[in-house]
Parts: sequence; structure tokens; C-alpha cells
Amino acid sequence: MYAELVEALRGALDPLLSGRVAALTATALVYLSFALMRTISALVVNREKIARIEAEVNEWEERRRRAIEARDRRMYERVMRERSRIERLRWEMSKERLKGSIASIIAWLTFFKLLWDAVGGGRPVVLLPLPTGYSKAPFFTWFLLNSFWAGALIDRAWRGVKALVHMER
Repeated sequence: MYAELVEALRGALDPLLSGRVAALTATALVYLSFALMRTISALVVNREKIARIEAEVNEWEERRRRAIEARDRRMYERVMRERSRIERLRWEMSKERLKGSIASIIAWLTFFKLLWDAVGGGRPVVLLPLPTGYSKAPFFTWFLLNSFWAGALIDRAWRGVKALVHMER
């Protein structure tokens, strides 16, 4: 099944990764991969749970800060009784975020392996400008270079789309 998928991808991508559109196709593949990774991560993470826990932790920290500023020992002790519960909530929030990170790493490795097999890791797809001139960069190099900023760009675009959708309502 994997071999058939790789062959189908290879057949579809071969004409697109040769000639003038190779860099554009390689870049589109990278950003499509990251958009899919973002989607997978969003499906794995329970955002409502994280938002609820963050609100509760922030509210506790605000009460703690007010007790310290007021120098009210009783109020501070009341607030600090909840510290172990707040630490458990922080741990839950960290676990929830870690699930998204693990899902993203697994998806990144899966896409990288799939595209490596389908495209061929050493196949030159772009010309990189270097101080000594232009150098042909293979697909795996282009994938790794784009990996540094693709996730951040996809996240920013995602937030922009969400903001636009909320503005229309």
C-alpha cells in the first residue's frame, strides 16, 4: 500500500518537479505539509480544555498577586491552599500541549519520509543564491530550510483567517 502511494505521488509530482515550476511545486509541497500538520495538531489538542485551565490559572495568579500587594496574610494563605490544584492544572495543560507537539513531530517525520521516497531526496529543485553564486539545492534541503519558518507562517495565516471569520459574524 505504501509503495503504491509513493508511486502515485511520484507519477503526479515528476512533471511538476522538473523545469521552471520545480521550486514553486517544492515550496507548495512543504507548505501543504505544514498546513496538514497544523490541522492534525489542532485535531489532537483540546483547545477548550487549555483555554479553561489557562483562565483558571490566570485567575488564581491574579488573586495571589492581589493578596501579596495587599499584604493580607489570611487571604494569601487561602489562595496558597489551592496551589497543589493549580500545579496539577498546569501539568494537565502541559500534557495537552505536548500531545499536539508529539502529533506534529510524527506528522513531520511521516511527510518527510513520504516526500523523500516520492520525490527523491537528492533531486535538485531550487537554486539557492549564495555569496559564491547559485547552488542547486535538493528537495530535502529545501524541505528542511522551509521547515524553519513554514510553521510560523501557517500559524499566522491561520490566526488571520480566524480573525476575518470572527469579524464577519
